[in-house]
Amino acid sequence: MTSVWAFIVAIGVLVTIHEFGHYLAARSCGVRVLKFSIGFGKPIFKYQANVQATEWVLSWIPLGGYVKMLDSRETDGPQTSASDKVWIHAFDHQSIAAKMWIVFAGPLANLLLAFVCYWGLIAQGEVGLKPYIGPIEQGSLASMAKLRQGDLIIMLDGKSVGTWQDAQWQLLEKWVSHQAVSVVTKTPQGEVHQHVLPLNQLAGEPDGDVMQKTGLSVLMPVVPAVIGEVMAGSVAAQSGLQAGDRIVQVNQKPIADWQQFVKLVRASPAQPLKIAYQRGERLIQAKIVPEAIQQAGQKVGRLGAAVNMDAVDLTPYQVVRHYTASQAAVRALVKMQETITFTLKMLWKMVTGEASLKAISGPVSIADAAGESAGMGLKPYIGFIALLSISIAVMNLLPIPVLDGGHLLYHMAELIRGEPLPDKVLAIGQRLGLGLLGALMFIAFFNDINRYLIG
Repeated sequence: MTSVWAFIVAIGVLVTIHEFGHYLAARSCGVRVLKFSIGFGKPIFKYQANVQATEWVLSWIPLGGYVKMLDSRETDGPQTSASDKVWIHAFDHQSIAAKMWIVFAGPLANLLLAFVCYWGLIAQGEVGLKPYIGPIEQGSLASMAKLRQGDLIIMLDGKSVGTWQDAQWQLLEKWVSHQAVSVVTKTPQGEVHQHVLPLNQLAGEPDGDVMQKTGLSVLMPVVPAVIGEVMAGSVAAQSGLQAGDRIVQVNQKPIADWQQFVKLVRASPAQPLKIAYQRGERLIQAKIVPEAIQQAGQKVGRLGAAVNMDAVDLTPYQVVRHYTASQAAVRALVKMQETITFTLKMLWKMVTGEASLKAISGPVSIADAAGESAGMGLKPYIGFIALLSISIAVMNLLPIPVLDGGHLLYHMAELIRGEPLPDKVLAIGQRLGLGLLGALMFIAFFNDINRYLIG
């Protein structure tokens, strides 16, 4: 339910912002807006102050929305002659510049929302992990590159690295381009070494698990396997686990730290585990079956217990960066530019066949990501909304008929020709656009089914 509500709220906010951008731009040009609708299907709520005012509609299916404007080409608009002054408020009677502004304002509103979200998050200060290399998987690409545990990554392909998250993002970009990466590291003794990480040999589709798939992990302090919080109604709560319990054994194997415990739980969805834990002077044994959940397209186990981090000093492993309002704004713009560039690169590679269409996510994948980010807290959820808002803006600006980008293309053609495109051309474009969108939706749903049902 967390995923469902997180998805509904995110999509509702993004669609409303997008359509409100169109609405404000239309009103700024004097265009009469007949209807402002969020969602499709049967209306839940309707409001119209008078017959001349905009009708505001909220419907049951929150997967889109639209702004209906007065248009002399529409048969269901006010029945007046073409010479009537009412048509000065029609969309199709506006200048080309005004029409392009109204069309562009929707994606622009999404970009502005992403900027505000990123700016707000960055202005509060960024907390990241220092890019110290943790245990390296034997036989992995990182092992082939002779990277060593405990070394600090300071540069990737000539670009400085400040946090582990920076390194992950840069490696993901290089994976998309199938390029080997120059990695500069510094040992605890201050020696600088250069390595070549052969990302061009990494199989599979680019995703956020680039570090794990190259055999890299971040160096973290040893966190004792002590429970700090138990979620109400979770498997952990039903099994009697309490805050302060120290996990000692799982299936008669000693547990050294929290990371080891989490790894065993995640690897055992819906499988019984014999757990021994210490509570004060007592050693208690219990049989617990982790809940099976879908996460990033995989089935993993979850107990609903969080670690006690109060006794762990993370200071040596953290980077805390503070910015002024103007610096945060610049950082937000840079982050948006990197995200837009990455999205366009991925789209182009899918078009050319260099990247698989499996990268297209459907509503189930988006809902899963929404629920996961919401479960991590408000800040990650806001960051997810910003990322999704950029994706919606970029997708809408693609030159596909029926999307905003397709309408902008029509208006540019009108500007060049000096007159609107023939109705026959518009009708063909409409059919092509709907067909292409239908194909994309089919691929997205197929990927979701393959990811979450077939596995």
